[in-house]
Amino acid sequence: MGASAPRWIFIGLIGLLGPALIWATVIHTGLSGDVFWQWAAGQYMLSHHAVLYTDPFSYSLAGHHWVTEEWGYEVLLAAGVRWLGPFAYWLFSAGVATGAVFFVAGRLWSRHVTASKIALITVVVAFSMLAFLRVRPQVFSYALFAGELWLLDAARQRPRLLWWMPGFLWIWTNLHGSFLLGFLVLGLQGIYIAWPVSKGRFTTPRTAVNLRTWGLVSGASVLASWINPHGWGIWAYAARVSFSSQISSMIAEWHSPNFHSHWILLVIMGPLVVILLASQLTARKVEWPEFVLLGGTFVATLESVRFLPYYAIVWPILMAELTPRFEFRQIRTLIGIPVMVVVLGYTLGHQPVVLPGQVAHSVPHRAVSYFKHHSGRVFAMYHWGGYLIAQGIKVFVDGRTDFYLGSPVLPDYLAVKQLTTNPNLVWRRYRVRYVLWEPKTAVATFLNEDSSQWREVYASKTAVVYQHRGHWGISAQVQTQTGG
Repeated sequence: MGASAPRWIFIGLIGLLGPALIWATVIHTGLSGDVFWQWAAGQYMLSHHAVLYTDPFSYSLAGHHWVTEEWGYEVLLAAGVRWLGPFAYWLFSAGVATGAVFFVAGRLWSRHVTASKIALITVVVAFSMLAFLRVRPQVFSYALFAGELWLLDAARQRPRLLWWMPGFLWIWTNLHGSFLLGFLVLGLQGIYIAWPVSKGRFTTPRTAVNLRTWGLVSGASVLASWINPHGWGIWAYAARVSFSSQISSMIAEWHSPNFHSHWILLVIMGPLVVILLASQLTARKVEWPEFVLLGGTFVATLESVRFLPYYAIVWPILMAELTPRFEFRQIRTLIGIPVMVVVLGYTLGHQPVVLPGQVAHSVPHRAVSYFKHHSGRVFAMYHWGGYLIAQGIKVFVDGRTDFYLGSPVLPDYLAVKQLTTNPNLVWRRYRVRYVLWEPKTAVATFLNEDSSQWREVYASKTAVVYQHRGHWGISAQVQTQTGG
């Protein structure tokens, strides 16, 4: 054992590289995006001891019905920040994502994959997730998806473990709309049990779970999922959001992957090519359900890049079982260990650490502070709306895209952004007093040229603020300010 200790240390250091990549991405990045309104919603629910059913944050749809499908996550986030301080933001991103990688490693270990191969595979899995590690409920869904696959594997030998599934899926349902994926995976298990296939090299894994037990667990899981603030309707709502063409057209991560990016090409096509080549070079039997998961998540990723982390959680099993057994036996560990220590140190320390809870440079926090001393409705860019909400400022639109579906808000916003209509017509209708926008854009140019109606009152490299001259025809004195 003593002679092998350096090798285990070396393998362990490689295994730590995946979490190191995850944590390095998070601790070097400030807060941005939806985290602000999600924290504000959770804070509101904690303070009022009630779930939100109507909108308190916008002036465009104030008081309208709001399905807070992520209410559990929002409350957890606000409670975490209240109890743990800003460090909770790191835990809710890097910490949970590390848990997802741990579940992938645990599933591989349960299938007797060598530690060396597990270490290498988990590094690639972590690398695949790096672009999706903002503080967001989706990160919890990655961990829950990986945990579900591990739990289903374990239940093959110990069927009683399957009874953890109703509680597991109840938690998922109250955290994020991706719980539908969890039920899809559970449903596929029933197909595998009812119609086991064993043909050629393809086989169905043996399981001690019978169809009756699976049916009871599935029924209990569905009933448990209805225990949420929105009842059984959460299913229809989650499906509607998941297949909304309006959402997919507005949000970048719902778009197809850009294969001009070498990173995207590597993490999507790389594992698939290795698996297909390995399947042709070996005579080992493979579990066809794993190919179903691989194919499904691969196609979903081609449709929308947001599914990439789920794909990265699925392919490791086939990669591990089709490729030759591998161990770090020829590596000179006394050289390798210092090298890995340097690599880990560089990964975590090559950039300045951004304090937990600090906003990203792309967030116009100085511009927003202007509104704390100047009243009036603010029309801001979509991706800045959440920060305004967190600062107690009513918004026209924000990252709650599903909330605005079916209303004129999103079409009006896009019409302004794309200048397909005269923005003043929209701003007059909503009695907008201030416009917060990115400089050197089409809308900023329009505002600069329309000096009879608008005047620049704040300017920085990140954002500019324009104030309407009076109350749409009534002149008023305008204060100006510039900032960094």
